[in-house]
Amino acid sequence: MKNQSQLDHRKIAALLTQSAQQLDEDIVSALGENRARALQKQRMREPVFSLSAIGHRAHNLLPHSTHQWVAAAIVLVAIISGAAVFWSNTQDHQNPDMAILTGDMPLDVFVDK
Repeated sequence: MKNQSQLDHRKIAALLTQSAQQLDEDIVSALGENRARALQKQRMREPVFSLSAIGHRAHNLLPHSTHQWVAAAIVLVAIISGAAVFWSNTQDHQNPDMAILTGDMPLDVFVDK
C-alpha cells in the first residue's frame, strides 16, 4: 500500500472527473446551486490595518463603544506615565556631578571602600 505522500494526484483528479461525469443532471445542478449559495454567504476577510484603510475605511480602526474608549485611554495613560518615569530616572543618573553638588546624591556613592 502506498503512503499518502506517494499518491498520484493526477490519477485522483482523473478519477474524480470521471465519477462526476456519471452523476445525474439534477444532482449536478443542485450541487452547482448549493455552491453558488455558499459563495454568496462567504465573508471576505479585510485586514484590520493597511495603507488602503486610511481612506473610507479609517473609521473601522477607531474603537466605537465606551468600554473600548476607556480601555484605550487607560493604555495611553499607562504608556505616557511609564515613559515619564523612565525619562525622569535616566535624567537623574546622567549628570552625577550636578547631583552631588545639589545634594541629591551623597558623595559616599563614588568612594571605594
